[in-house]
Amino acid sequence: MGRLIKNHWARLIVLTASVYQVGSAVEAFIWPKIFWDVWTKNLDGAVKPVPILQILNLVMGLIGIAWEWPLKYLAGSFLHRSIEFRLLLYPLSAILAALIYQGTNAALYYLVGMAVYFWAYSEGEVVCPEPWTLPKRTMSKTTDSGDDNGSGLVIAADDDVPVNQARSFNGALNKYMHVSETSSSSASPQEVKRQSDALDAQRTSKRRKGLASTTTTLAATSTPGLTVSQRITRSKSRSATPVSPSLALRSESPSTLPSTPEHRQGRSRGSTPRKTSSPSSLQTSLLRDTIPPNLTLLLIGVNPGIMTGTTGFAYAHPSNLFWKLLHWSGITTVRHPPSDTYRLPELYNVGNTNIVERPTRDASMLSKAEMDAGVPILEAKIAAKRPEAVCLVGKSIWESVWRAKKGRAIKKAEFRYGWQDEGENMGRCEGWNGAKVFVATTTSGLAAGMSLAEKQAVWNELGSWVVARQPGSKELREERRENVACGYIK
Repeated sequence: MGRLIKNHWARLIVLTASVYQVGSAVEAFIWPKIFWDVWTKNLDGAVKPVPILQILNLVMGLIGIAWEWPLKYLAGSFLHRSIEFRLLLYPLSAILAALIYQGTNAALYYLVGMAVYFWAYSEGEVVCPEPWTLPKRTMSKTTDSGDDNGSGLVIAADDDVPVNQARSFNGALNKYMHVSETSSSSASPQEVKRQSDALDAQRTSKRRKGLASTTTTLAATSTPGLTVSQRITRSKSRSATPVSPSLALRSESPSTLPSTPEHRQGRSRGSTPRKTSSPSSLQTSLLRDTIPPNLTLLLIGVNPGIMTGTTGFAYAHPSNLFWKLLHWSGITTVRHPPSDTYRLPELYNVGNTNIVERPTRDASMLSKAEMDAGVPILEAKIAAKRPEAVCLVGKSIWESVWRAKKGRAIKKAEFRYGWQDEGENMGRCEGWNGAKVFVATTTSGLAAGMSLAEKQAVWNELGSWVVARQPGSKELREERRENVACGYIK
C-alpha cells in the first residue's frame, strides 16, 4: 500500500467543491435564495435583483477548476504550486458558497479540502511543477528556502513525496511537534558527490549479491581479526563495543558493499537502473542510543523516521503512539514529550536503540537484508550492556531476529506478541543467559493492522512487568490500579 499524498487528495476534493460551486451558482440565477434568510432578510439584496453572489460564486468556482485542473498556462507556475495561496483563497470561496442556498455542499467540500491542504502543508509537502505527478528519479537536491540555517527543500529520490524534511511552516510548528533547532549548512559539491556515490552503491548492491557472498566468505578465511566498521545502515551507539569476528561475518550484507568505479563507469548513460527501494533522505540521523549498563528494559525500534532523525528525539512524529503507550501501560508515570528521550534511563532505567540507523519515511522502505544485517549489532550491544529484558517495538524486528538465528522465515503459527521462550533470549554469552525478549506492536501511526485497544493490551502486559521492577513499585502499582479504575488505561 502506497503512502498518502495529501496535496493530491486535497486537489480532488477542491475540484469537486469547485464543480459544485459552479453548478450552485447557475441554479441560483434561476432560483435566487440566501441560505440564512430564515433568520435575516438583510442579505437578500445580494442575490436579487442584482445577482452579486451568483456571479462571485461562478467566478470563484471557475478559478478553482482552472487552478486545480490546472489550465495549461497555470501548470507549473508559482500560483499553481503554492499551498499557501490556496489556504488564503479557498476560505473566501467557502464563505461565498455558504451564503447561497444551493452552495452548502460546495462549502463543506471546501472546508474538507482546506483541512487536507493544511495537513499537507504542515508536513512540508509541495506541489510538483508537473500536475498530478511525483518527482522523477533523481539525486536529492537542496534549494534555498531563505532559512537562517541554510536548510532547504529536499527533493527525495525515487517515488517519495517531496517535503521540506528539516522543518514545516518554516519552523513555526516546531514547539508543537517537539522539533529542535539544528545547525546545518548548504550542501557543498563534495557532499553532493558523496551522496551520489552512496545512492549508486545502494542501487547496484542487489545485482552484486552473489559476488558479495563470495567476498564475505573469502574475508572470513583470510582475516581472523575482523571487526565491524561503522556503516550508514547500522545503529550507532555512544556505547558501541567491538564485535566478534563471527558476528561481524554474519552482519555483512550485499547492501553495504560500495559499488566500484569500474562498475559505475560501465553503466551506459542511456540505461535505466532497476527500480529499487531508496531512502527518502541520505542525511545522518541525529538520534543516539541510550544504553547504560544493567537496564531494566531496552526498547528496540526499527529505524528513525525523518522527524526523529532530524530532531534527535525518539518517535518524534506527532502521529506515533510510542509515548502514549509508554504512559498508558505504566512504564512511565507521565506522558513524556519526545525531547525527554535521553532522560528515560535515569527516570525509569529504560533505554532505547534501533536495529537500523538510516532514517526513512516509513519502515517499509528498508530491505530485509538491511534489517537482518542489524541483528548481530543488536546482539553485541545487548551482550555488552546486559539489560534484564528487551522489547522489540514491531513485528518486523522479531522476524529479522528469527531469520538471523534460525536461517529461515518465522511461520505464522510460531509468531506471537508478548514474552518469548527463554531459549530465544538475546545477547546470550558466556556467564550470562541473555535478556528476555518481549515482542510489542508497532507504534507507528501509519500501521493500521491492529486497533488501539489491541495494541494497548499488548503494551499493558509489558508495563505490568516493568512497574513490578521499578523502585517504589508498590506505589506505582497502586497508581496503575487507580488509572484502570478511572478508565485511563485498560
